[in-house]
Amino acid sequence: MAHALKVVFRSDVRGIAQAGDVKNVRPGYARNFLFPRKLAFPASDGALKQWETERQGILAKVEKRRVDSQSIGQKIEALALSISAKASDEGRLFGSVTKQDIKDALGKENIAVDRRMIDLSAPLKLAGQATVPVHLGNGVTAQLKITIVGENG
Repeated sequence: MAHALKVVFRSDVRGIAQAGDVKNVRPGYARNFLFPRKLAFPASDGALKQWETERQGILAKVEKRRVDSQSIGQKIEALALSISAKASDEGRLFGSVTKQDIKDALGKENIAVDRRMIDLSAPLKLAGQATVPVHLGNGVTAQLKITIVGENG
């Protein structure tokens, strides 16, 4: 590169750099793309010190979210959830137990999760035991044990 500008990347830019990387880029790319989108900033001594402080704050927030996710995961794994559904004498449900049913049952236990976090490949259609993964984010996945109680009706 004939002319280069040293920048610190604030966010991941696919194919170019990851957050925290210090790289040389063309001045026009930095001025017209990276800086307006707040993806990077010029790498001066003062900016690097400020970035280090900001980075520590970001890392602390990420760690707190991970710890929160682990604590929710422990609550979920300690839970033995029971869901009632109408079923035939053989245990086949009339209908099924869906992600929304599981989310509602967790809500009754004061555990709030988004239903997209519940990894249910297909709705549960039989009475009995089931284990459903719940992805809590930050690399934490809890295994929720569910007992589906079939009610004759």
